[in-house]
Amino acid sequence: MTTDITELAQRMKAAAGKATQGEWWADEVKKEGCYGSGDDCVEGFTSYAIYGSDGQTLFDSLNSDAACICEEYDGEGHVAWDETAQSNAEFIALANPNNVIALVEELEKAQAGEKQWREVVDAFCADDADWHKLTNSNNELIALLSQALCKQADRIAELESRTVTVKLPEVERSIDGTGYAKAAGAQYYKECVIKALTAQGIKVEAE
Repeated sequence: MTTDITELAQRMKAAAGKATQGEWWADEVKKEGCYGSGDDCVEGFTSYAIYGSDGQTLFDSLNSDAACICEEYDGEGHVAWDETAQSNAEFIALANPNNVIALVEELEKAQAGEKQWREVVDAFCADDADWHKLTNSNNELIALLSQALCKQADRIAELESRTVTVKLPEVERSIDGTGYAKAAGAQYYKECVIKALTAQGIKVEAE
């Protein structure tokens, strides 16, 4: 069976709020009674009780059915005590309402802090995922641009190394005996065409 710590803590806090407030403490109670049987029957042993901060007895274990009497003999004589009552009383006194409430409140603070950290971690993970998506998109774009640039570089190199041969108009010959001027005009036209082609990046080689 799994225990819900949060639910248990709230139940303990509620119960502690109803119990006697203040510090509790355990102390001895001398009991006049017998333990053992037959020839081993002994009278008198020490039991334990729980007291509040005002000294009032909250409850004791004098009539406990779980008594476990221990004995000891020393130089001062015989000593007997209820070891079960001692252990239980010490625990109950320590688990007083003040301590229970303090522990539960610390647990509540820890849970609140854990919730805040989880929110921070979740937000970071969401941002990190978005950054990964953006990075992947950017990498894809960079790869496409790189491919396009490489193709353009190859195309530019191809264009730069290409030789284009352009057949220019033949220089017209004179037919009226004064063709010098016509020849000079045609030559000038030819030179203008070459310059225009060269200006456009087209290399012209003479035939």
